Amino acid sequence: MREIKLYLSKEKTLEDYGYIFFLLGIFFLPSTIVISILFLLPAFVIASLSSHKSFFKDSWNLPFLIFGLLILISAISQNYLLTNKYDAIWDTKLSLIGLANWIPFIWVFWASQSYINSKSKRRSFSLILIAGTFPVLITGFGQYFLNWTGPFQTLNGLIIWYQRPIENPGGLSGLFSNQNYAASWLNFVWPFCIALFIEKGNNLFKKTATLSFLISTGLAAFLTFSRNAWIGLFTSMPIVIGKKGFKFFLPLTTISILILFFLFSPIFDSELQHSLRNLLPGKILSEFSNEGYEGLDVTRMEIYKSALELIKENPFFGIGAGSFTEIFLLNTNFWKGHSHNLLFELSISYGLPATIIFLITTINILYLSSKKIFSSKIKIDNNYIDRAFWAALFFFLTSQLADVQYFDGKISLITWILIAGLKNIILDKDYKTVA
Repeated sequence: MREIKLYLSKEKTLEDYGYIFFLLGIFFLPSTIVISILFLLPAFVIASLSSHKSFFKDSWNLPFLIFGLLILISAISQNYLLTNKYDAIWDTKLSLIGLANWIPFIWVFWASQSYINSKSKRRSFSLILIAGTFPVLITGFGQYFLNWTGPFQTLNGLIIWYQRPIENPGGLSGLFSNQNYAASWLNFVWPFCIALFIEKGNNLFKKTATLSFLISTGLAAFLTFSRNAWIGLFTSMPIVIGKKGFKFFLPLTTISILILFFLFSPIFDSELQHSLRNLLPGKILSEFSNEGYEGLDVTRMEIYKSALELIKENPFFGIGAGSFTEIFLLNTNFWKGHSHNLLFELSISYGLPATIIFLITTINILYLSSKKIFSSKIKIDNNYIDRAFWAALFFFLTSQLADVQYFDGKISLITWILIAGLKNIILDKDYKTVA
């Protein structure tokens, strides 16, 4: 927080105001994206005007710029050049609207870099991110334990908080409209909670505060009853802590697997097994037993098969944003909001070339940043926050191969800011090679 106090106390430049706006935008992001954008937009404009390097001279922007041009060409082609065989059920203008999920964030990737281009700034970002998540935790626990319902609204409906009753069985969603979105957000925050807790320092108040957020965030993520959230709770730990984390991770994982195997394997079918299973909440039981998959209209593999068939129809330009839902409904009589895989969804929307460029670029950023963050040949003290950046983005992008939460504005914003953070780490001169 020292850097935040510095910016608040000294005589400020335009860049300083931009930094303050950025932190305020991050603070309000999990609660209300409307107010968040009111701060983030001027922050990004200031960063763009103050940048010492032109957008087009930064070589890291080039692949994302090509990606943006390709999806723009695809959207124009779908609207004005190509024949739409699904025009009776799907409007091609959705492809133009869908560009808003991608093209503005290329600018966000570039404009946010000046606000997270040092260890101290990335630490301040993580503190504000966790602090801003406090309303999500409070409303989530109120929803789950006290049956707080909504939605709540203020400023004549400008701000709406979705606080829906939890169906039985169901999971905590807090200020998000769906528990899976809440789970994704909490998985973003969880690695930073770990990082701040294990940082060196003997301040009892700070340790108590960080431990409280660590426990609260972990519990809230667990209560979403999202399998992605549960996996994220486990996998982030060794990534952030490092080799020492495996001392806790491996025994904990082994014990958990053995317990689940005993509870749900037919090999141990007995009265004791049934008695122990009855102690579990219904939602947990359904996630690990066959009962949770009974009555499904279609399997995930059937959805993927349909998605691949649609990609084959027009691999270069795609069919169009939002088309999968309507076409799948037409073909199967079942409604699915998306193809449950972000790469499939992007390929269906705008074609394989754009998808491949996006995939290669993000993988390259993850790979090159990991070589710095985790290399034993590079010396840097206390890089837990940078490890958290990597863990949060890596797990989120991996989770999007089995489900899609990217199109929530809060989640897409934080995703691209994390990508920007990792790009900064690649160029960070504080990481010095050991002689």
